[in-house]
Amino acid sequence: MRKRQDGRSDWVSIWSSCWARTAFLLHSFLSPITNRRTDSYGGRPANRMRYPLEVAAAIREVWPRRKALGMRITGTDWVGGGITPEEAGTFAGKLRDIGFDYVCVSSGGISPAARPAVAPGYQVPLAAAVKKASGIVVQAVGMIVDPHQAEAIVADGHADCVALARGFLDDPRWAWHAAAALGADAVYPPQYLRARPEHWPGAALTRDQPAPQHP
Repeated sequence: MRKRQDGRSDWVSIWSSCWARTAFLLHSFLSPITNRRTDSYGGRPANRMRYPLEVAAAIREVWPRRKALGMRITGTDWVGGGITPEEAGTFAGKLRDIGFDYVCVSSGGISPAARPAVAPGYQVPLAAAVKKASGIVVQAVGMIVDPHQAEAIVADGHADCVALARGFLDDPRWAWHAAAALGADAVYPPQYLRARPEHWPGAALTRDQPAPQHP
């Protein structure tokens, strides 16, 4: 962590949440599915949160306060007996108290028995629950693909921001296209200016949007 203070990084995100079929170390302590310890690091929620919070505090101690620090957490394991959104909200609140700037709320992955109800924005309710319970800045993720969908998540107060992954793999210029769809402006490098919607009628054909009218 100290090596990241060399001026080349302004933001660090710690991944506690599980992803795909991977159970990350910090969440393996948080989840009752994997944490079977009988000492002070297992059992009731406060004990299961103990080690992740110790790690968080150690990172906060060495990471400059002027730089953003967040953690990706799990809102539910999608398995009976797993972590709950209420516990996730409590954990996020404790991260806020330590000095973390935000959490990103994901879900699932701790068990092959998990059956997430995957649909557009399926993790947004988890983000909203964590935001309400903790008061920390919350980032929503999970099947957020449409600009209007992303805008509504923030505008309706479910989260403070959204993040996309595979949406950008599918469309590396998603941010430009979202700006056009929402009537906002985006900065283009000079070599791409000819592809702006007002300069290229083909933009409307590729995204099923009406071409902007020249004044």
